[in-house]
Amino acid sequence: MDRLHDVARLLISSLVLAKEEGRRIPTSHGLLDKAIQDSLDQFPAWAREQIHMADSRVGWRCVEMPEILGWAQAAELTSAPNPYYREMELNATPYVANVLLKRLGVGTTEARQLGQALLRSIDQNRQTFDEAVAVGGGVLAY
Repeated sequence: MDRLHDVARLLISSLVLAKEEGRRIPTSHGLLDKAIQDSLDQFPAWAREQIHMADSRVGWRCVEMPEILGWAQAAELTSAPNPYYREMELNATPYVANVLLKRLGVGTTEARQLGQALLRSIDQNRQTFDEAVAVGGGVLAY
C-alpha cells in the first residue's frame, strides 16, 4: 500500500479524534497546509518522510495535499475536496479512526495530540488570515 494513503489515514483519524465540535476542516487558503507544516514534528517519522513542503507563489504548500485529500475522499473518510469549497466534512467516526490507527501502529493518544496540534495551528492561522483580510482586504499567503 502507498505510504501516502497511510498519511491520509493518519491525518484524518487524528483530526477526527481531536475535533470535539463540528466536523469541518478548512481546505482553502493554505490553512491545512500550514497546520501540517507547523505540526510536522508531531507526525511519526514514516509520515514525515512522505510530506514535502514547497514555497509556492501563494505561500507554503504541502506538495502531496491534493493526493491526500483526494484519497481521503475516495475512501469516504471526508467529503469531496472540491476546489470551490472552503471546507471538507470529516465523515469518519472515532471508531473508524481507531481501527485505522491500529492498522498503522499509531496510538490513540499520539494521534489525538497530533490532531490537537493541527487544530491549534488552523485556529491561529485562520485568526491571522481573518485579521489580515479585515485590515487590508487582501490575500495572505503563508
